[in-house]
Amino acid sequence: MSIARRSPSPTSPPYSGLLGALHCSISGGQAAAAVSLLPTLSRAGLRPPFPLLCSLARLLLLRRAAPSFPTLAGRLLLYIRLAGLKHLVASSTPLANQLLSLHLLLGRPRDARRLFARMPQPTVYSYNAMLTGYAHLALAAPAADLFAAMPHRDLTSYNAVMLALASGEMREGVALYSELRHTSPPLGYNHQTFSALLVACASLMDGELARQLHAHLSLLGFLSDINISSALIDVYRKCGRITDAHRLFDEVPAKDLRMWTSVVCGYAEDGQLTAAHRLFDQMQEKSILSWNALMEGYVRYGQAVEALNIFQQLIKDGFHPDQFTFSSALSACAAIGSITRGKQIHGRLLQTGIDPNVIILSSLIDMYSKCGYLAGARQIFNLTCQDRRDIALWNAMLSALCHHGHGQEAVGLFVQMIREKLKPDAISFLLVLTVYSHCGLVDEGMNFFELMSKRYRIVPGEDHHACMVDLISRSSWSCDEVVEWIRSSPFGCSKQALETLVGKCTINGNTELMSKVEEHLAELDSPK
Repeated sequence: MSIARRSPSPTSPPYSGLLGALHCSISGGQAAAAVSLLPTLSRAGLRPPFPLLCSLARLLLLRRAAPSFPTLAGRLLLYIRLAGLKHLVASSTPLANQLLSLHLLLGRPRDARRLFARMPQPTVYSYNAMLTGYAHLALAAPAADLFAAMPHRDLTSYNAVMLALASGEMREGVALYSELRHTSPPLGYNHQTFSALLVACASLMDGELARQLHAHLSLLGFLSDINISSALIDVYRKCGRITDAHRLFDEVPAKDLRMWTSVVCGYAEDGQLTAAHRLFDQMQEKSILSWNALMEGYVRYGQAVEALNIFQQLIKDGFHPDQFTFSSALSACAAIGSITRGKQIHGRLLQTGIDPNVIILSSLIDMYSKCGYLAGARQIFNLTCQDRRDIALWNAMLSALCHHGHGQEAVGLFVQMIREKLKPDAISFLLVLTVYSHCGLVDEGMNFFELMSKRYRIVPGEDHHACMVDLISRSSWSCDEVVEWIRSSPFGCSKQALETLVGKCTINGNTELMSKVEEHLAELDSPK
């Protein structure tokens, strides 16, 4: 194969024949046509010059949001490998830089690292391409290591590594901003700097840091950027500072849909449903996200009938429910035990053609179970493909069986889950421990409790210990043994565990033990 090296005259096109066709496709923005020409070039014994391949890679990157991007980018990278160019492209820094971005956008950090390691003289742009890709893939540790190894850094370097650290090492990301402000010569900052900072702040859920950043952004004049102010409102919401979020919302002259939805969501999450609904009604433009936020709030705070009314209204207004909408609606039906409404919503879900995710499937199992139709819950579970049954779906079915008093079947389902190589979580163990407790199977429950902590390395929570208190209170243990076990557990002195034991003492008529436990409860309730 040969690389065309003809120097074009000022009046002639730079390439002719197949290479000319490739050049025309790239110049015309026809990425699919250009990529389709690559196999033809190989059969003709031609290799496109690196500048031409660089232009093609750049065109693909400009179209990264297109649905065809993964396929076309993958075909270009495959061509480079099959054409024997894999070890040659590293010498062309401009082309290698574009290929680094392609690898990372396709989720191939290992291939990007290998190419980067072969580059004889990577530039700041090369490092930044890697850092930006790491941020896209939320790879905090590799980004931090690469940033530390950089001989020279610019503002893009700081922005990219701050965004990458926001996914795991949030405090370090915030600290880097302080370092950026003291660079010499000053590198400045831009809206991407503060976007990365806000992501870190949201992950930390640090309300005080959010207020400090708010003052800083106001001083620098960045709150006029609607994306920045919208992101800050969302940070306040995630920190549970709905008053601060609404105050900023009122100060912003031009409000976008994201701002409105974020504040509605904040009020709904905080249980201020009247305020959430009032603000929702003021929205001139709504999206399914804003409808979902309002619905979820009503479901969460026990107003299922109103949530279902909202569901009917959004349908009437011409909005198309998504997975979250259906999940909230099904949860509302489960809360009020309405099998009729549940079946209607299930039917509408089937009519939409939406491929239900695990959240919806779990909601369907829960709805049918709580509406008294266990056979429907079993049918949903059994019809779900085995490879789609994640731990949430298994737990939903376990909960359904426990809810209907099918303890033995629940234990059998747990064993089946283990046989299918699925690792149980804390919820799975809590459900089965509840079965053993209700059945009075003390020895089996104790063994199961040890299995959770020793084999599966799951740290028991307060609910697990409360369940164990209920279990051992049914045993033939002496009062001293029961008290000693409770005291030795991490949650032995918790109010929940002691109240559980008081209830059992009342049922069993054990006044001596009840008296001791009530003394401990009085100590917990007394002011320090």
